Parts: sequence; structure tokens; C-alpha cells
Amino acid sequence: MDNQEQSQTAQQRLDIIHEMIARAKGKISKDSSFYFLLWGWVVLISSIVHFLLLQYTTIHHPEWAWSIILVGIFGSFVKGYKERKSHKANTYLNRLYGIIWITFMVSYLILLVFSARINFYIAPLVLLMAASATYLSGALIKFNPLKWGAVFIWVMGIVAFLVALPYQLLATAAAVLIGYLIPGYMLKQSEA
Repeated sequence: MDNQEQSQTAQQRLDIIHEMIARAKGKISKDSSFYFLLWGWVVLISSIVHFLLLQYTTIHHPEWAWSIILVGIFGSFVKGYKERKSHKANTYLNRLYGIIWITFMVSYLILLVFSARINFYIAPLVLLMAASATYLSGALIKFNPLKWGAVFIWVMGIVAFLVALPYQLLATAAAVLIGYLIPGYMLKQSEA
């Protein structure tokens, strides 16, 4: 084999590697839009309903508005199960992406269990954790709208520390609208 043939073969190998990386990135991106959209809508609806019940009704447990999270958990579980079943191989990027969100969920569940100790005002802390996981996700899939969305979620986390509970709910709603839903739809559009 002469130098030109070796050069072409090496280039072909590089092209294959780049194509595989692009496919892996595209797969993570495609999977991501579903979760950002699902959780964006779940949290947006829950936040607004909780705010409205808290401000404009005499319902004793307006926090029950968050029971819609069960839809998000079920939807995430079903989607994740189908994805694991259909994937032949689990890439390093997929595993890393999963680890990011598993660490968020573990922290979130611990926070829920001990939320009574901080008078159930967990919105600022959840926003900070969500911003971190969202930023890491955006960096991993190289999607800047997610990173900018995460910055906005961090800002809303700071706002939530400074305002009373009803307005923490509005900060949460704004955070997921700008930080999850808009980037989620942009991500979905980029997949088409």
C-alpha cells in the first residue's frame, strides 16, 4: 500500500469515528428534548396551579398541585425503559448523561425527605440543582441554549431565595419556561 492509499484509509477511519461521535451526540440530543419538554411542562403547570390555589383559594393543601409529578415520573420511566430496550450499546456519553440526572434525582429525593426541616421552602435549592444538571447536560451535548437556560435557572434560584413562597412558585415557573421549555423545543427542532 502506498502513502496515498494509507492516507485515504486513515482519513476514512477518522470520518467513521467522527460520524459515530455525531450519531452518539445526536442520540443524546434526541433523548434530551423529550425529558426537558416533559419536565418543563410538569413543573410549569404544577408551579402555576400551586400559586393559584395558594393565592386565590382556601384549599388546605395547595401543594397537592405537585402530584402531577407522578405523570412526569411515569413518562420518564416508560421512555427510559423503551430507550434501554431499543439501544444495542450504551455509549459513554449516554451513561454520563444518565449519571448527571440520577445525581440530581438522588439530591432532590433527599431534599424532599428533609424538607420539613426547612419549612418546605425547597424551590430555591431545587432550582440551583436543576440549573447545575441542565448546564452540564448542555455542555455534554454541546447545545448552548441549554447552558443559557441553566444560567437563567440559577438567576431564578437566587430570586427564589429573596421572595416569599408564592413568588418562589412564579420564579420556578419562569425558570422552567426559559430554562427547559424554550431550549427543549429548540433541541427538538434541531433533531428534525
